[in-house]
Amino acid sequence: MRGLVVEDLAVEVFSELPPAGRAEVLALLEQVRRAPRAWPDVRDRGSVEEIREAHGGRCWVQYSPRAGALEVRDIGWAG
Repeated sequence: MRGLVVEDLAVEVFSELPPAGRAEVLALLEQVRRAPRAWPDVRDRGSVEEIREAHGGRCWVQYSPRAGALEVRDIGWAG
């Protein structure tokens, strides 16, 4: 996976995280980049769009693998 496309909501959440939260999200995204289909598919029944979620210690990301890239749809933080 070469690219990373981050939707506006995810950018907004990321910008509001403390430094430790940003570091944890970036580490999780790196894991996802290496193996994007290793995480569960959480799309709604009948949907053709692949949506996956990856969870870290205090964060999670929702993303869609795209041809050569990840589209980060949302970021969550419980820290």
